[in-house]
Amino acid sequence: MRPVYLDHNATTPLARDVLTAMSPYLGGQYGNPLTSHRFGEGPRAAVEAARAEVLTLLGADAGEFHVLFNSGATEGLNHAVKGLAFASLDGGRAGVRRRLVLGGLEHYAVAKPAAWLAAQFGFEVVTIAPRRDGVVAAGDFLAAVEPETTLLAALHWANNELGTLQPVGAIGRACRERGVPFVCDAVQVIGKCDASEAAGFADVVALSAHKFYGPKGVGALLVRAGIAFAPLLHGAQQEEGLRGGTHNVPGIAGLGAAARAAGEGRRREAERVAALRDALWDGLRERIDGVDWNGGRATVLPNTLNVSFAGCPSAALCAALDARGFAISAGAACRSGTASPSKNLLAMGLSESRALTSVRISLGHDTTSHDVCAAVDAFAAAVNEVRAAN
Repeated sequence: MRPVYLDHNATTPLARDVLTAMSPYLGGQYGNPLTSHRFGEGPRAAVEAARAEVLTLLGADAGEFHVLFNSGATEGLNHAVKGLAFASLDGGRAGVRRRLVLGGLEHYAVAKPAAWLAAQFGFEVVTIAPRRDGVVAAGDFLAAVEPETTLLAALHWANNELGTLQPVGAIGRACRERGVPFVCDAVQVIGKCDASEAAGFADVVALSAHKFYGPKGVGALLVRAGIAFAPLLHGAQQEEGLRGGTHNVPGIAGLGAAARAAGEGRRREAERVAALRDALWDGLRERIDGVDWNGGRATVLPNTLNVSFAGCPSAALCAALDARGFAISAGAACRSGTASPSKNLLAMGLSESRALTSVRISLGHDTTSHDVCAAVDAFAAAVNEVRAAN
């Protein structure tokens, strides 16, 4: 049997049409897009076409938003938080508006820059804990957003480990009414949910191509025009002076193609993978005792299932499944190799023992019903093996 990849929230395979879109700029069309001679024309057109695709994907107008290309979500989210903060410094320190309000399940690329800004410049970080279902209540979040003191609010659209969807629309619009810039980490929702309303509620939106069948090492940041926003990488005048560095033209062309595909047929694919995900859960529940779905099916991404198996350490279960040809993870890829429990599961109020026996399964375009049936059998055998060994 072929190996079965069930870790699409970590990264996705490069789509064939994306590779095709990248190919000209990996060979003959090698010019720098900022040059004025003919060698820059094709690359420059590819960069601008990709910029237009991102605007369309997120429902944004070119006159109201900038699209900044970068190396991926970690750079983008760092830039989102630090760019707003650096632009607000008063004499090298945080000003009156010093509060940064974050959701309790944010990616490290948001939480760590915020903590660094607090330590270095005196910003105040307020973190809003999620409920037990993994969702941050809009009322709890907005209670901390004080117009006079809050510099920014940041909430990811969907959690990478649990897949839980957050009320970003309601929160973002309320922040707009209060004059507080809203940062949205949309990395996990692109291609899985409709993202075309993002520009209606967010001021800064981050995405990363490799999460939706594009190349690794390239991402984009949507930034509302007119907000005070400082560069993170200083250099020449690329990206309107907000992000220096020669454009990664093949990667950007690939991002554009992936963005276009993510908007086309998204609903149909979401329904397909959700049905497979639910069938997988039903099979696990019927075949294995002591299983729990962390987050619940009503509020999660259509492709994501985070499950705990009582008495079955997640690292050992992942290894047993890998030996059987099934790739899953014990959580986010960014914490791979650690034996510590997921901070996200603990933040929801789950016990450490449950967090240490939880795994993430994330389906994708190449997942079939045969894969799901085979995965149920593999899980049943692997759980029995690991429990017997413990």
